[in-house]
Amino acid sequence: MKYAIYGANRVAKDFFYMFRELDIVCCYAAEGEDTAVFAAGTGRICKPQADLAAGRSEVDVIIVCDFPGATKKAKIAYLESLGLTHGKDYRLEEDFFCAFDEEKLNLAKKQIFIWGCGRKGEMFYHWNARREHPYLIAAFLDMHPENVGQFCGHDVEHPEDRLEEDNAFFVVTVKKNADILQTLEAHGKQHFRDYCTYDDLMSLPSEMLRRTMFERQVYDLFCESMLNHAEVGDGDVICCCSTFIENTIGRIDATHDFKDCWQSPLHRILCLATVNRTYTFCLTDMCPLFIGRTKSEVYGLARPYPEIESSPRTVAVGFDGTCNLRCITCRDEFRIAKGKEAKQCQHYADVVAKDALPGCEFLIMAGNGEVLLSPAYHALYTDPAVRHLKWLRLLTNGTLFTPEKWKELRSHTDAKIMMTVSIDAATKETYESIRRGGHFDQLEKNMEYAAELRKRGELSYLRFNFVVQRKNYQEMIPFVEWGERLGIDECFFTKILNWGTYTREEFKDISMMQEDGLTPKPELQAVLDDPVLQHKIVDLGTIRYHHEDAGAREVKNYYRWELERKVPGLFQ
Repeated sequence: MKYAIYGANRVAKDFFYMFRELDIVCCYAAEGEDTAVFAAGTGRICKPQADLAAGRSEVDVIIVCDFPGATKKAKIAYLESLGLTHGKDYRLEEDFFCAFDEEKLNLAKKQIFIWGCGRKGEMFYHWNARREHPYLIAAFLDMHPENVGQFCGHDVEHPEDRLEEDNAFFVVTVKKNADILQTLEAHGKQHFRDYCTYDDLMSLPSEMLRRTMFERQVYDLFCESMLNHAEVGDGDVICCCSTFIENTIGRIDATHDFKDCWQSPLHRILCLATVNRTYTFCLTDMCPLFIGRTKSEVYGLARPYPEIESSPRTVAVGFDGTCNLRCITCRDEFRIAKGKEAKQCQHYADVVAKDALPGCEFLIMAGNGEVLLSPAYHALYTDPAVRHLKWLRLLTNGTLFTPEKWKELRSHTDAKIMMTVSIDAATKETYESIRRGGHFDQLEKNMEYAAELRKRGELSYLRFNFVVQRKNYQEMIPFVEWGERLGIDECFFTKILNWGTYTREEFKDISMMQEDGLTPKPELQAVLDDPVLQHKIVDLGTIRYHHEDAGAREVKNYYRWELERKVPGLFQ
């Protein structure tokens, strides 16, 4: 089957990026679209619209590409004026999107019932309203409809009144939905045939593709991290920092290996959302690269999209929770992986060593647990595959970092070694109440040794991390002063996040940010105003106050960029 693209715009450029396997022989530009600029950005022959009628015999199907709206409708009208029909002679770009879905949803001829009158219910309503062909919403459902009345302009009904409805599809928008899903199953409803959750819908590749390709607004930022970065968590594979993105690109399991994840359509869709500069799936309120940035519709069509690396050059791991501390923000008991869990952790380590490390230059370990205690992590950093690494970064609590451990690390790799130490305090009392099981006296001794290694150039980078909360915010200033005395490269502060450890009311008191999550509480702001917090080694991370605009317009990899700001030339 031979195709032609009708449209020389960003949507068409995105389509080329996603559908490389299609035999697309040429492209036609409508009036007002720049053929030369589009050809430069895609490497494709681009002809004027006037040639389309004559060239119709050269292709089997014409694919209309454009943002929803008047210009797209004009393209369709032009094709139909030539006697072409949808589905036979021409298709829309979104007709191809469902090819990436493992699960198929056909909601077009069904009545949609939205179960839940909360934030996600409203989000679904607005998402549906933006669609070019909105689905038919019959009603919202709630267990107490009399307390709601109407929601988003629709009646609210009791679920029991609609569970036997023919030709119905239920979208569950309630966060804690186990009971609802059981009720639907008990009434013979099948997942994806008769119901799905809001999150199911938003994570369908076709929907993800629609969201990023039809997003008109873009950032003046070129970040290529997703093209070359992989993070392996508890079986999940992510293509950026897990704090900055919620979507995975797959799981390492019995049927999928690391390479399947890296080469998956999900990975390509996420990469598209960065190369087209919409950053649709990035948590822009968390990533420092987006602070101070605004969006526009200046696409820069002449700039070609970069390709995904054949394998990641930067790899981060965080799959073993084994740790010698039980920090109050994390857990109530010491955790050591045993039995089946330990075997699973070792399996992930083996997969990373076999499939991810051969092309890796920079290994970061570990985003979960204590890297110097875990047997699985030990197996990874002593594996022969690490010998060729150029850079190795250790994320550790520092309590086990001894001269003996340093000697062992050095015996397995010639890489530049960097170390980031999570501490969260500047005094013995506060440290041992937050990082339960740790001994501040031992930590101080270990950090003095690490600082000496840094002064001698044996450690290439040394950073102290501090998660700001009610219990420790008053120690931010002495923390920086301690770092200055030792001569470390960076004191990195972040706001505390609730990983399900606290109730909402507990977290409101513990967090030093106001309810918007962006503004410091007055007592924290008083600390941030101190001149010590303006020192060059200070980075306020996800605390936006006084956080300087990153200023970067081109970032090849976030983790390398982040570190090289403090130590220029670190990755040369």
